[in-house]
Amino acid sequence: MNRLLDREPARAGPAGRPPPSTAVAAVQAALRATAGGLVPVAAPVVVAWVLGAGGQATWSQAVRLALGLWLLAQHTGLVVSGGHVGLVPLGLALVPFASTWFAGRWLARTMDPRGDRIAAGATRAAPAMLPWRCLLGFTGAYCLLATLVSVAAGMPGLRPISAQAALGAAVVAFLGGGAGAAVYRFRGPRAAVREALRRVPDVARPWIRPALAAQTVHVAGGAAVVAALVAGHVEGVTQLHRALAPGVVGGAVLTLGEVMLVPNLVVWASAALAGPGFAIGAGTSVTVTSSQLGPLPAVPVLAALPPPGSLPPTAAALLAVPVLGGVVGGVVVCRAGAGTLRARLGTATGAGLLCGITSSVLAWLSGGPAGPGRLAVTGPDPLLTGAAAAAEVTVGAVLTVLAVAGVPPLLRRMERLEDLADDRTPSGSRPDGG
Repeated sequence: MNRLLDREPARAGPAGRPPPSTAVAAVQAALRATAGGLVPVAAPVVVAWVLGAGGQATWSQAVRLALGLWLLAQHTGLVVSGGHVGLVPLGLALVPFASTWFAGRWLARTMDPRGDRIAAGATRAAPAMLPWRCLLGFTGAYCLLATLVSVAAGMPGLRPISAQAALGAAVVAFLGGGAGAAVYRFRGPRAAVREALRRVPDVARPWIRPALAAQTVHVAGGAAVVAALVAGHVEGVTQLHRALAPGVVGGAVLTLGEVMLVPNLVVWASAALAGPGFAIGAGTSVTVTSSQLGPLPAVPVLAALPPPGSLPPTAAALLAVPVLGGVVGGVVVCRAGAGTLRARLGTATGAGLLCGITSSVLAWLSGGPAGPGRLAVTGPDPLLTGAAAAAEVTVGAVLTVLAVAGVPPLLRRMERLEDLADDRTPSGSRPDGG
């Protein structure tokens, strides 16, 4: 029966119409992704304007600010008076990625001749792969829409950089849309990830699991540090929030913005655990040994940062977190158990290198100019953070592999020495007197 159903002609759309063409479907998906990303970003801004800031800004300014924030979420720089803003709250960056992910999944299903029948359970045929030309069409249409939005969002004191808007939108659409199409094609995120891993070169594939384990430990350490700092300075954070007097609506929007910024703080704390630390303004630095800060932006959560000066000597022990991550990665390498000692050492080294690359990318994504003047330097240094993380994770992983490889021979040697000592001990001198 299934074979007969699978031989039916390609499905038709509603009312017997044929499926849309590639160009039409790509434009429709781009419009869906744009609307899906704009609404959640614009809603808090518009609500805050309607209920709290109506007398201080025009309706047009509120809408353009919302458009600018949507572009900023895709790493589009915003030119402001005296400088520009390029620091992207990583929580906000998830919004356009999620909208393109859903749009890509919708596009793959729409262009699949058996899409409706698969959804209805009328066939066991595998979903079709989204054609490359369709994904590229979606990327181009989304990129064009973002460029138009960047032109419409310009106003005195705020101007998006159109070239960055086009490039950022192209990257987000291609990655997000491609991921959504892959999830549809392979019937779920896990299967899509497994298929992606199969396409990784054989040399680098064994690096992924230990690198993921090590990176998880490193980032978890950064999250624990942020939680501890906020809990230890909750009174200062609360006082600064009250001093700003944002009101009920403004306070809710401010809190939402701080929540969006928390992933950045976790990455910054991870950079501090790696050693290089991070900056909030030119000439500033926060590491696990000292804090050198100047005037900070009026963001309440930043009141949780350590006060200027030297930190307790015990804080330097936090530098062991990336090495501990390497130890966990080394355990993963040893549990795989395949290959010679040389191969396992190569895998441990590759995992450390992959962790360094990941840490560098995260540092780059989490930082950027936060405004004019001294705030043009904000966040960790990507190259220094990646190099330090790679070295520390590699050391932990390699030492663990060597230790695990050396324990069994050492135990066997100790057993032989004990047996030899027993053989050489005269029977009359034994403790039991035998």
